Amino acid sequence: MCGIIGALCRYEVRDDLLAALQRMEYRGYDSAGICTLHEGAFHQLKAAGKLHHLKEKNARQPIPGCVGIGHTRWATHGEPTMVNAHPHLSEQVAIVHNGIIENHLALRQHLHQRGRNFSSQTDTEVLPHLLEEKMAECGDVLPAWRDMLAELHGAYAIAAMIRALPGSLWFARKGSPLLLGRSEQGMYVASDALALAGLADEVMYIEEGEWGRVTLDAVDVYALDGQPVQHDWEPLPLSVEDSGKGGFRHYMLKEIHEQPGVLRNILRAYVHETTIRFEQAMFLHSRPLPERIVMVACGTSYHAALTARYWLERYLQIPVEVDIASEYRYRDPVIGDNTLLITLSQSGETADTLEVLRMFKRQTPQNRALALCNVASSSLARESDGLIELFAGPEIGVASTKAYMAQLAVLALLTMCMAGRAGALKSSEMAGHLRYLEKTVTDMEAMLADSSGVLQASSLFAGVKGALYLGRGPCYPMALEGALKLKEISYLHAEGYAAGEMKHGPIALIDSTLPVVVIAPKQYHLDKVISNLHEVQARGARVILIVDLPEADWFAHASALIRIPEGDYFSTPLLVCIPLQLLAYEVACMYGTDVDQPRNLAKSVTVE
Repeated sequence: MCGIIGALCRYEVRDDLLAALQRMEYRGYDSAGICTLHEGAFHQLKAAGKLHHLKEKNARQPIPGCVGIGHTRWATHGEPTMVNAHPHLSEQVAIVHNGIIENHLALRQHLHQRGRNFSSQTDTEVLPHLLEEKMAECGDVLPAWRDMLAELHGAYAIAAMIRALPGSLWFARKGSPLLLGRSEQGMYVASDALALAGLADEVMYIEEGEWGRVTLDAVDVYALDGQPVQHDWEPLPLSVEDSGKGGFRHYMLKEIHEQPGVLRNILRAYVHETTIRFEQAMFLHSRPLPERIVMVACGTSYHAALTARYWLERYLQIPVEVDIASEYRYRDPVIGDNTLLITLSQSGETADTLEVLRMFKRQTPQNRALALCNVASSSLARESDGLIELFAGPEIGVASTKAYMAQLAVLALLTMCMAGRAGALKSSEMAGHLRYLEKTVTDMEAMLADSSGVLQASSLFAGVKGALYLGRGPCYPMALEGALKLKEISYLHAEGYAAGEMKHGPIALIDSTLPVVVIAPKQYHLDKVISNLHEVQARGARVILIVDLPEADWFAHASALIRIPEGDYFSTPLLVCIPLQLLAYEVACMYGTDVDQPRNLAKSVTVE
């Protein structure tokens, strides 16, 4: 992985390829390349590192051609070098690829025995040589392309050019997202709709196992068995403005500041006076309540699910299991009847989460699967029985902020909706919680307008080697999330712990050099958190308190205070989001790291 673009236009495409790759920088990458086909010859530029190196090469030696492909690579096989960067070429074929070809070593050995030579360490390089072999055997590209796909094990999204067919782009999708785009000036293949902002007017989403070709006049899509498939074109939902920073220093800071608006949009979409309704998941309102809920996610989304477990179990009084997708899919889980699967993913293309959904549907087709996702056109959304859209808009910063808060918000509404149906939440109580969520919008705006407490706290991280985050109840997963954010963008080691678990090991780390962030709102076992706070203070730690109370005597030994407005049982974690995110951001800026594109990370993890 990470980003694919292909363009077939009525004008030279190199600048469009580079612009599309730039719009996909947020996904994370370590090298990039473009290739065009002009007058029967491939013209290629590749560079390790950031995209500006590739742009500089193009400025010195612009490559011609009205058809081309490009790629930003996040290394899976082979180091992030120019040789390993995509596109990869044979004499007749140029290809870019996301995913992992699991049987690439066997294919490479077979092709090498047939006289094929390889220059890179990548799994992708077998593809152009394999297709070329199949073309020689079949005498035609269509059967050759199908035969090539039949030999591949693993996941792929592919875009390709064939020297003998300069008027077409070829594509295939299995386990990794891909879509087509069109405008009056050209046709496009991309792994991300944002790549096509400003280029295409309409998009067509390619489904799992499909492949085909585009020309300036036509699109041919086939199922894996070669049968033709028809799809409708849809308006492109994004514009160039969606990929801008809006005057902020970083995308992450912009997206933190967008959170009040995101919450407002969520409430407008799903709350009607005191009624909560999910139009894209009507089974939630009509089917009997489940006897068990399984929530599956990765990374930040996993932390949102952990918080919601406290809410759901409190009101529904049923078991709620929360699992990391990459573990759940391999542990032979016992699912059972009347179980609701809830999957969470910002992109809706997270490979492990998608595979859990597919396994769940195969094993228990009588159950229902609900997706919480920010992209309504994603694989996860399309393959689930229902969708609760996050309405967070494009999130460019690799470290998720507004999508995480949006997940918490819709999970709070989902809990209230189900609790109301179960008779565990009176209408008057629901109205009160909804008022608090409405108030949270303005409370967030006030916190963002005055972040002086966060700035003071961030100075305590100068010269440290790590940090500890503590919380109880629903704020324990918030501690995990705060630690993750700090790790992701500042590269400091950090751990989130349940505050009551601190004595069982982590207390050995505490001394006067260690910042300890204590999340202590009065909603969640405050008296117990205060006891843990005293234990930390007694060992001289640099205590940073996130509190929603007036001053108390136990504030006295804190090194920094970050005050949040008072919330209720559901809204408090949403309020805690703001200081946790801003603190990680300010520490990262202090250390001078790449906030929006932290090293080694990818925005959408479409491989295992």
